[in-house]
Amino acid sequence: MNDSELDAIALEVVRRLKERSGELRDAELRVVTRGAATRSAGRAAAPPVANQAPVVVARPLEDISWRGPRMVAAWTPAAGARRVADFVDHTLLKPEATRKDVLKLCAEAREHRFAAVCVNPCWVELCAAELAGTDVAVASVCGFPLGATTSRAKAAEAGEVVGRGAGEVDMVAALGHIKGGEWGYVEDDIRAVVEASRGALVKVIIESAILSPEEIVKASAVAKVAGAHFVKTSTGFHAAGGASVTAVRLMRLAVGDDLGVKAAGGVRDCATALAMIGAGASRIGTSSGVSFVGCLGPEPLSLADLLKQPEAHAASCRSGSCAAPAGGQVY
Repeated sequence: MNDSELDAIALEVVRRLKERSGELRDAELRVVTRGAATRSAGRAAAPPVANQAPVVVARPLEDISWRGPRMVAAWTPAAGARRVADFVDHTLLKPEATRKDVLKLCAEAREHRFAAVCVNPCWVELCAAELAGTDVAVASVCGFPLGATTSRAKAAEAGEVVGRGAGEVDMVAALGHIKGGEWGYVEDDIRAVVEASRGALVKVIIESAILSPEEIVKASAVAKVAGAHFVKTSTGFHAAGGASVTAVRLMRLAVGDDLGVKAAGGVRDCATALAMIGAGASRIGTSSGVSFVGCLGPEPLSLADLLKQPEAHAASCRSGSCAAPAGGQVY
């Protein structure tokens, strides 16, 4: 995917976002639009160069020929009654987590039937054994949390965790190359992990808090082209912060309904989780899933009313039944 296509996608996503909600601040929108439009104008005005490859006109977002794998309905944002547990990747990525901690994580995931557990690679075999015979997936990470290892190292790590029983891989994209606009490298880096994962579901962490709106859109589009199944906001370990409603909405508009969007990092209460789901998240990476179930209940809910005004639920979250877990866990 060349720069012209990425710029056109960024402009189109922002146009749609303005039409639908107008929630991005005007200044942010001007940054995206001005940056992409300036580059497009500059390219149009530049004189032709001998032997230069022609600029390809960007395909419309509706053109499915360039998209990644088609998502199954269960991964898309809720349209009807869903259990809140269906959205939860029950997460434990603290480096000091013990075997006892991981066994507790798996027991909770079995009890509440979360979508997945997400753990560091050294715990994958234990989780796979503990969750055998359930519908709870085992997810692990690669290139975590910096994204700065080589593509070969990321691919090797992905291949190993899949071989040990992981059905999902949360990889950190090449963040420095995203910031540098080296999109070919970013695409190749993601594709290497997708291929090494041998059919396992791949989620691409773009660390949205350090990116401009334009970079969020472009990184999401590149992940889609590279064959990923999800884009994910954050590692939860970066000082810049975690998930935001704006980032989730941009990511959802960039990937359409073909890929999942995972909101992770700082999603510790029901009000925040519901806001993320309302913005387009199909998974929530959190260590607060048990309290979500305790607050919202274990049965399928008609989420439509809750998603209209997630702040209406904030009072019950503040009551203490849906609070951040003890111990300072970043997720």
